[in-house]
Amino acid sequence: MASLKPYVLTNARDLPDEEFRAAYTTAGGAYLLDRACTRLPEILRSVREPRHDPMAPQRRTLKEYVLGPDRPTSMERFNTAVNDLADKAVAERAEDLVAPVAHVAQHEPVA
Repeated sequence: MASLKPYVLTNARDLPDEEFRAAYTTAGGAYLLDRACTRLPEILRSVREPRHDPMAPQRRTLKEYVLGPDRPTSMERFNTAVNDLADKAVAERAEDLVAPVAHVAQHEPVA
């Protein structure tokens, strides 16, 4: 899916395309091969002649839905999430360290 190359899923029960795609999200960008293999010539043509690949737009949409946008990259999004989580942990730890001091200060006798 990430490569955007054509791929095939076998629709062994010969369900209607819409029903099959609704049941299997990753089928959104796939060529569906029925039990009789009647679509095989169309599938092979899309591989041999990429300009005749009617499923290409659906694969792009599905890729973004499943894997996220190309920019920022998945690694950049992951790093941002990890850094945000680390910053949150540092802030929470600082609050934990300050809270006991504030509690003690509230209960000190006034001279």
